[in-house]
Amino acid sequence: MKVRELIRYSKGLLAGRRARTMMICILPLGAELFFRSAEAAVYSLMLYFGDYAPIKLFGGDEPLQLTVAAVSTLLRWVTTAPLMYAAAMRLYSITAEKNELRHKPFSRILLGKCTLKRSISAKLWTKVIGLLALVPAVGFGTGAYTLLRGRLYPREAFLAINAVFLTIVSLLMWTALKLSFAAVPFLLVRYPKMTAFRTVVYSIGFMRGRKRVLLRLLAVYLPQMLTIVGLPYGVTKLMNAFSLSIDIFIKEDEYLEAHRADSRHRKANDSGKLSGREKRSVKASADKA
Repeated sequence: MKVRELIRYSKGLLAGRRARTMMICILPLGAELFFRSAEAAVYSLMLYFGDYAPIKLFGGDEPLQLTVAAVSTLLRWVTTAPLMYAAAMRLYSITAEKNELRHKPFSRILLGKCTLKRSISAKLWTKVIGLLALVPAVGFGTGAYTLLRGRLYPREAFLAINAVFLTIVSLLMWTALKLSFAAVPFLLVRYPKMTAFRTVVYSIGFMRGRKRVLLRLLAVYLPQMLTIVGLPYGVTKLMNAFSLSIDIFIKEDEYLEAHRADSRHRKANDSGKLSGREKRSVKASADKA
């Protein structure tokens, strides 16, 4: 897929509806920043009115700090997941030209029972699977740190080098997994009958070999997103282009599946014809005998 053509066509789809789409696409990011700012504000109040040392905030030993972090994280997930799902549905109505979804009120999409249930469940599954995938990197990294702190004899140096290498490989695999999860909200919209867990697992195989498209889109729009003025425009263009790429990927898979089914059907017909010829040959041989 040529990213340049994808970007050009996605820009054309936004013509005439850029402002409204931008407001919808910026909501998940705004909710994310709001809850993170609120968490930082609570930590500031703890430092100001309590006897907490700033270094304790990085240790995670204080029960109050852990409670604030857990509550703010849960609220952030519960809020951003439905907003991202609703934004993905609105973008789907644009990229796939679904007029019935385009005229559906955004509030009805956001507050729908199915939206809340599937989006929050998918968010939790991505976090659980992501944490499990991060365990090898943490284990190898801890082992490498322990070995590098001691005396590096030949045996320990060999183990440390391997531990560092395995840590880097594990982090790359975890990063690839997180990139695959970027398609989850869009796949939830495309496959409404698929459960949240199945959608999360399906996204891993769906994005295999296609993550470079997302990386190229990020490389194009990241400079614009680094500025305060260009952030809303960059996020909107990125999400719209990625939504369009999801539609193209789905059509590619449907075409390949139809081609495989047609090939199997042809082989079955050919085998049937061959079987008929074999029957006639056997019959002729029997008559001669």
